[in-house]
Amino acid sequence: MKFFFRRLKKKKIYNTLLIILIYRLGSFITLPFINKIYKNDVLLKTNNSYKVFINMLTSLTGGACNRASIFALGITPYISASIFTQLMCYIFPFFYKIQQDGEIGKKKLNTITSIVTIIISLIQAPLYILILIENNLKDKPDYLNFISIYGKNLFLITSIICLTTGTFFTMWLGKQINKKGIGNGNSLIIISGILSRFINSLICEILNRLKYNYFSGSLILLFEFFIWGLIIGFSIIIINFVKKIYIHYINNFSFKEKNIEELSLKDDIQYIPLKVVYSGVMPIIFSQGILFIIILLLNNINIKSVVIDKIKNIYGLWYNLLYSILIIIITYFYTFLSIPVNKISDDLKLNGVYIPSIKPGKETYIYLKKILLQISFLGSILLAIIAILPSIFLSLGGDKNFSLFFGGTSLIILVGVLLEIKKTVNSNLLNYNKF
Repeated sequence: MKFFFRRLKKKKIYNTLLIILIYRLGSFITLPFINKIYKNDVLLKTNNSYKVFINMLTSLTGGACNRASIFALGITPYISASIFTQLMCYIFPFFYKIQQDGEIGKKKLNTITSIVTIIISLIQAPLYILILIENNLKDKPDYLNFISIYGKNLFLITSIICLTTGTFFTMWLGKQINKKGIGNGNSLIIISGILSRFINSLICEILNRLKYNYFSGSLILLFEFFIWGLIIGFSIIIINFVKKIYIHYINNFSFKEKNIEELSLKDDIQYIPLKVVYSGVMPIIFSQGILFIIILLLNNINIKSVVIDKIKNIYGLWYNLLYSILIIIITYFYTFLSIPVNKISDDLKLNGVYIPSIKPGKETYIYLKKILLQISFLGSILLAIIAILPSIFLSLGGDKNFSLFFGGTSLIILVGVLLEIKKTVNSNLLNYNKF
């Protein structure tokens, strides 16, 4: 039995690696009718209108968007659709009822998510292609020589079909990992893209620091890597940190002389775990999307203002200040939608559970809401700090490529997924030891 279990786990590991390899190979296949003589990073010289959108795609697709790949959108439309569907379940009772219908409800939500994914893909794909044309048609006319021969519309249609199909194929690969591999398929696909750029980014940063002075550059690198280690440790702590609300279970009533004198409690004391950063990377992704829309709108306004110009600079103070405020607001909003404090307090009361020194019912609700406000504030501030670290790193002379790993979306996803993989491996090891 042990031998069989071991072979089964090895097969799952091989399946996972094979699927990730297929995804990585697909990320190097360019869109049809694009001249392949031009190498990577065809979208890096975008203006500030599109940098937010391209930076997000770059961090989540491992640079596939900069190669004009068929997987340029990656799994980002599906992530956006999943977040949208999840929010709908919290806001609208209709979606909430579907969510509570067990497996049938889950299948319905998956169908809705797929439809929303198509809609988002059909919005993001044309935008991506238009950015591609804008950045390469003037500087490299032979890069997109198909357009000069057959026209822009035909190229746009074929590219949209390829990008949308690529997104759904990526989703299918993620599902195959869930079925035949180990871990969460979508998370592993995202992390494979992020890690694919790590070695190149690290080399770029080392060369960047050593190009002027070897001795001072080496000292800066040592200090930089020390700070980077602290940031990673800090990220692990805030992702794992849980506020424990201890609770007591009322077991039975003990009567003496027909009067209730004491309550007998269970020996084991349990707790309600409230994560400090319950929302994960979602507020960062949402904030980037909102800022992208804001910058696009500002570009269409002919009003010239110093403040507007500063907001458009995605590495500047004003942009990052607005970015941080949005993260804090969205973190609060998402946390209170995701954690139904009122329902928790009602469930505790119905099941004979209470928080020490707090009366069941309304007082429990007020107490839990207060605690949630406190930890949400702390979590949102910490998340905002991590989100703006890449801009701080760049302002101190760091390399642009390595800045993606110094904070922001990439680092949070990387740390979160690695912790998730660790839990999966530990769970598999426990199951293996039982046989």
